[in-house]
Amino acid sequence: MQRVLSSWTIWLCAGLLLSGCSSQPSNPAPNREELRLISHTLSIDAGEPRVMTSPQRTIRVTEQKRYQVTEFGPDDRPVHTRESYQRLPWANQTLTLIAQGRQFPLTTDPQGEVRLHLLQEQFLDLDFGTLRVIELVARDGGSMTAELSLLISRELRGLMQEAVPLIYGSLEEDDVDQWVQRVRRLDEIGLPEESAQLENMLILLTLGDPELRYEFLRALDQESDGNP
Repeated sequence: MQRVLSSWTIWLCAGLLLSGCSSQPSNPAPNREELRLISHTLSIDAGEPRVMTSPQRTIRVTEQKRYQVTEFGPDDRPVHTRESYQRLPWANQTLTLIAQGRQFPLTTDPQGEVRLHLLQEQFLDLDFGTLRVIELVARDGGSMTAELSLLISRELRGLMQEAVPLIYGSLEEDDVDQWVQRVRRLDEIGLPEESAQLENMLILLTLGDPELRYEFLRALDQESDGNP
């Protein structure tokens, strides 16, 4: 009798467990989404104003994608449709600068930016006296193209014409006073970064000649103090 009750108890427990499992609600199948690309474009942002008064400008290139998102229910019927936008930096890509019929490749950084500087060596062959416009072109190799033009102000043309010989002219033909004047003049015309770079370059160049280096640094200090 005890063996019969024991068997009956086992079957009862098993039945209760199966009943409990079957009574729990099943999880609904998750909805799925499908993406359809509607448009894919590039845009160039060079900031404002569109007229350059400084040789430096930060250029930003952005890639935009627009999708149609369709959400399907468990029975594969569309239950919702919406649009989604994706905006990404155009990172590590070639941006082309066109000026006076010549093309200059520029490379965007991981943030999709380029720091344009018209006084860099690659642009020195341009005729700054007649340079009035530059064009920026981003092209993905396919059908996507973005273009933007920047005007060069008269003041900037004059500044660059004066700055080029100050920055790139031969240093060996000048004396210490002329070195100092070049450094100070770059600062006066609004190019403090180039002024500091030239000063540092001259200090490095005179490391092998302590007397000349002392003379140059002394002349810089006198110029700063306004002493003759």
